[in-house]
Amino acid sequence: MPAGDITTRDGRPLRNVDPDAILASFLADQRDMPIDYEHATEVRAAQGLPAPAVGWIEELKVEAGEVFGRVAWTDEGRAAVEGRSYRYISPVVHLEPATKTVLRISSVALTNDPALYIKSLNRREAPETSEDTAMLKAIAKALKLTEAATEAEILSAIATQETEKQALSTRKPDPSVYVLRTEHDALVVTCSQLRAENKELKDAEAEKEVVALVDGAISEGKVIPAIRESELELCRAVGATKYKERLSKLSAVLTPGEDGRVRADPTKVVGKLDDAQKEMCRRLGISEEDYLKEIGTSA
Repeated sequence: MPAGDITTRDGRPLRNVDPDAILASFLADQRDMPIDYEHATEVRAAQGLPAPAVGWIEELKVEAGEVFGRVAWTDEGRAAVEGRSYRYISPVVHLEPATKTVLRISSVALTNDPALYIKSLNRREAPETSEDTAMLKAIAKALKLTEAATEAEILSAIATQETEKQALSTRKPDPSVYVLRTEHDALVVTCSQLRAENKELKDAEAEKEVVALVDGAISEGKVIPAIRESELELCRAVGATKYKERLSKLSAVLTPGEDGRVRADPTKVVGKLDDAQKEMCRRLGISEEDYLKEIGTSA
């Protein structure tokens, strides 16, 4: 890592003004730093894919503000470098956002497209546009990450979701808890039909009871046939139980079989009500005059 202010090939600014901080971070990590192909440690590993190292940086040192690393190559890594398959290295740097100062290096990659004009800097990347930044922020938000999430963190979250998705796709649902949606929907329709049919049956039975109660009251002389429809409506409104209670408190106002319009009593005065008819009018809340008109019309 060269010293001082640095400008990458694609125009990004970097600053290596505190190389001792880079060295301190490496020592605090207490492990060798991996060297891979094309940043596999940061990209492929975050997706759960293999990212083997081809070398290890075992020591860092600072000379005139520049940072150097001593490498122990694997056989594959040494062959790649000596065979000129890869000619440059690219460290993954972590910056202080405001000043773009390099704080630490987490890994190094072999690459043929370095970002700077020397071999030991970041691999060159396409210039980031405002559209790219907006898209990354949108993806981070969709993944429930902060807008400041790095590309590596986004890739890691996507990989995690994909792993969870695959786990769910192979998991068999518990038949004691889950059923097929088609079976569930068919059962809902069946239950709805059964409820409707059950309501119809209950309504029919209730109506039979209402008719039976009113007709029974008429046959017992507690209700006159002329007001049968009104009594039916009353019974439906208050319910059979309360209507029975009402009937239990009434005495007969007509002789069973009598229709309430004309009595057989020869002593009855035409145009006047007897005591029983008056009592009936009082119970029903109708005037004697209206009742006389009714039985006069029906006679």
